[in-house]
Amino acid sequence: MPRRLFLSLRSPYARKVVILLMEKGLAFEPVPVDLTARSPEFVRASPLGKVPMLIDEDGTTVFDSTVIAEYLEDRYPETPMLGRTWSARLLERQLDELGDTLGDQAVAIWQETLRGDTAGAERAQGLARKALGELGQRAREGHWPDTFGLGDAAVICGLGYFALRHGSALLEEHPEVLRRAGRHAERPSVATTVPQA
Repeated sequence: MPRRLFLSLRSPYARKVVILLMEKGLAFEPVPVDLTARSPEFVRASPLGKVPMLIDEDGTTVFDSTVIAEYLEDRYPETPMLGRTWSARLLERQLDELGDTLGDQAVAIWQETLRGDTAGAERAQGLARKALGELGQRAREGHWPDTFGLGDAAVICGLGYFALRHGSALLEEHPEVLRRAGRHAERPSVATTVPQA
């Protein structure tokens, strides 16, 4: 059975998993999911009805982008995407959380704006600013692994989705974060997965 990744094409979390699969050289079949009309197969396999969701070649089912990342690292340790020491793994996990927070807040701003909840959108924007500020500090202080890994993938995906939904004005207030992410713009796994409007 081929490895299959159920995804939404604009999802920053699905993009993160695609990047990891590509970096590890693991072939997979992308299975786009219409989140407004989930297929019975998807609903049976994904307990939360969310993307991404991976079904590995042996039928192992894994959901949630960070859980999938941990699974891929445990099962397919080459090429390492979480570092080889506890401290490197901690940095990758912290960057993963900050990158996912950017994606979460981009979704929240969009949803709150659609609902007309200005205060909710402003709260989400404040959390996005906080995540960007922490990323900027890490970039300036060297608390960011030198090798491309899960953290870079998550930050790149969070930035890309935020820019897709809300433009780049807020992101440009943090040039050191954009510079850091831009170092990897030409990687095939990054360049071929940029979300499209």
